[in-house]
Amino acid sequence: MLNSIMNDLNRALAQHILVNVYQTNQDVVYTGYVTAVSDTGIILATFDDFGLPDGAVFLDVAVIDEVEFSSDDLDNMAFRIQTAQEEQFVQAGGLTMRFDGQRDLRRQVLSHAWVDRLVLMLVVKNDDHFYEGLVTSVAGDQVTIQLLNKFDYTDQATFTLNPAELEVIEFQGKELTLQGIAAPRLRKLSHIATKEVTAADLIPATLQQLAGRDSLVALVPSHDQDLFFVGRINAVTKNAVIMNLIDMTGQFGGYTVMRLTELHAVVLESDYLQTMRLFSLLNRSQQQQIQPVLNDERLFDPTVDQFSARLNQAAAFRTIIRLKLHDSTTLLGYPSQVGGERFIFHEVADNQLDQVGKVYRISDVDEVAFGYLDAYLVERQLRVEGDL
Repeated sequence: MLNSIMNDLNRALAQHILVNVYQTNQDVVYTGYVTAVSDTGIILATFDDFGLPDGAVFLDVAVIDEVEFSSDDLDNMAFRIQTAQEEQFVQAGGLTMRFDGQRDLRRQVLSHAWVDRLVLMLVVKNDDHFYEGLVTSVAGDQVTIQLLNKFDYTDQATFTLNPAELEVIEFQGKELTLQGIAAPRLRKLSHIATKEVTAADLIPATLQQLAGRDSLVALVPSHDQDLFFVGRINAVTKNAVIMNLIDMTGQFGGYTVMRLTELHAVVLESDYLQTMRLFSLLNRSQQQQIQPVLNDERLFDPTVDQFSARLNQAAAFRTIIRLKLHDSTTLLGYPSQVGGERFIFHEVADNQLDQVGKVYRISDVDEVAFGYLDAYLVERQLRVEGDL
């Protein structure tokens, strides 16, 4: 088995083939080009879900389950990589290091990270957690990591371990690069207690006060209180809030309409919001806050029902949107035949568009997400392939 995996890795390296690398012990699949292979591990120059270069990853050979050379997923990724180049998407965080396949790749990554003060994402053997941090020392058989916790600034732990225990090391990706740039300023920020509004009768007024302002807040939905949306409040209607989202790298992430009755909390202050404010500022300073195919300047009428309005607009232009229904079902696709109470929704699943569609009630829709990059890419591919 190991021999065939090594053969696949060497083939991917020699022929410069875009591959998916599957792991034995976790669900994360890495897509990219193999740039170095050694007896103990590989370096894969990776791409994010949008087709943008996203740094690289060291993978211990022992955790590699399969190297995939051909699949619908890889075809989709190739389309996205091409689109990102054609549309000149804003990108940061491509692999810049060179590696010697004759030497220990893991140690090369750690040494580079130590010298260049790179933030790494680490997976440790027999540990379910993902760690992010800076290498503070590399010695013979031990490496020391200063952990960074962007959710809780009081968590300042360091840990020392044998490098051989590191199964996965991500580096030079967009989010990690931003964290590296932000690290000196993040260290100057003080921990703040989370401040949130959870009383159902206070949430609408709180959101009204935030509407149109530059304040970054987080919305926590009732159906999954581990989930949260970060962004700026655009508008508030009698039954909904519209938010301009930002993603984990502080870039504009489209819009979401959420029913007020489905909100568990509005988070006004937290360490993570401090982190995101800094990321957002850094993106603005580098003119990297939005992808060129998106529009973050839309305004919405607070006097109309935004669920009907968004469905009608998406139906008129056959725009791809994402819905979350009251039963927590999530649908990606476009609506048609939008009436007063019902609409037809044509779902996209596995790149196949349901041309017939199914009927849903507008009142069953709790969230509508639109104007974000993944929806743009799905829509573009469907149009190019003649399905939309």
